[in-house]
Amino acid sequence: MYAMLNHDQRSVADAILARHGKQSITTAGSCFFIDGPGGTGKTYLYNTLYHLFMGQGVHVMTVAWTGIAASLLPQGRTVHSRFKLPVPILETSTSSIRPNSKKAAEIRRIQVFIWDEAPMAPCYALNAVDILLRDIMNIDALFGGKIMMLGGDFRQVLPVIRFSNRADLIAASLKSSNLWPYFKVMHLHQNMRTGPGEEEFSK
Repeated sequence: MYAMLNHDQRSVADAILARHGKQSITTAGSCFFIDGPGGTGKTYLYNTLYHLFMGQGVHVMTVAWTGIAASLLPQGRTVHSRFKLPVPILETSTSSIRPNSKKAAEIRRIQVFIWDEAPMAPCYALNAVDILLRDIMNIDALFGGKIMMLGGDFRQVLPVIRFSNRADLIAASLKSSNLWPYFKVMHLHQNMRTGPGEEEFSK
């Protein structure tokens, strides 16, 4: 799978694989956001990284905001299901997982999280996951010292909030989270659904 990655995909994969090699609970720079329009191979990249990590004995958890996207990931589940977040999720919402539970033990062993469709999630969801992982790991480190890889396309879909206006949507965006500055944004540009010479017509 790695051999089939294009230049952009390989740059992202190499950066995340290298980060894991240097990972510690005191290491900064373990949060990534993979930005790419539809067709740039985000899902293929997620699947490649999942299998590369698992082949090295690294525990990976995959999630997506919707069930359809989750079904395209190996062992994928929705964010709400994996992290036991309430529906709807609000600014004050927290996970129902307790640090001494079986579910917490399962999450504790995970070293890398892959989260698709992240721009659809309100920033409260990201904040709730950060709090959960800090509690489970019993350490005051970003996402409990785990590698957090988010991906999606802010140009496509933003959080859906009932009775909201544009200002509300901006305030709820991941980019409004106090965690956002810690994410390294990496870009996928090449459209994998077009043939040679067709890129101009796909824009």
